[in-house]
Amino acid sequence: MSNDGRRNVTSPEDIAAFIKTEPDTAEPVTARERNDKLHPKPLVKIINCKTGDVIQASLAELNQQMREFRKVILLIEDEASAAGICAAALHQLGHDGVQLITQLLAAEQHLADIVSNLTEAPFAIVLDLGLGVDSGFSVLRICHAEPKLQKVPILVWTKHSDELSEKFSNYLGAKDFLVKSSDEKELREALKRLLVTAPVPL
Repeated sequence: MSNDGRRNVTSPEDIAAFIKTEPDTAEPVTARERNDKLHPKPLVKIINCKTGDVIQASLAELNQQMREFRKVILLIEDEASAAGICAAALHQLGHDGVQLITQLLAAEQHLADIVSNLTEAPFAIVLDLGLGVDSGFSVLRICHAEPKLQKVPILVWTKHSDELSEKFSNYLGAKDFLVKSSDEKELREALKRLLVTAPVPL
């Protein structure tokens, strides 16, 4: 639940808010500044597809809220439409707790919190490789190197269709690799394969 105790029903505007940027008249100088201008500020939210709630909270409140979901899926995705499609597909498969992170730095911090035992590891991860000018390969490297994250299955779901991206993803431990398309059935099948490989939560 948000700090003011209110919950908001999911709508296209809610999903669009995940990638909303603030107006900035200053011209960006570095690649990082350009990325910050064009892409979202770090956000960690929970999409409850079952109730239609979108929840944003502090780390302690986030952990409390996620306890109502036995299997939490971490979605690292900066496109609002893709986030909505994936959340809907997970809902159809019976997984209503979707934790959405829209920026690489926020994802890296969240993974660090997991390694530091500040929060629980997700049941599975769905990862986009193209996060602004940043690369989702950083997430794969962290998960590949950290024992607490090595058993979390990862589906790379990306627009990168080159063979090298797929091979490198597999080398870094991704369980599956799917190029984004308009075929939502293909995504559901990939998510089914992913969730079957996930360890049963205690």
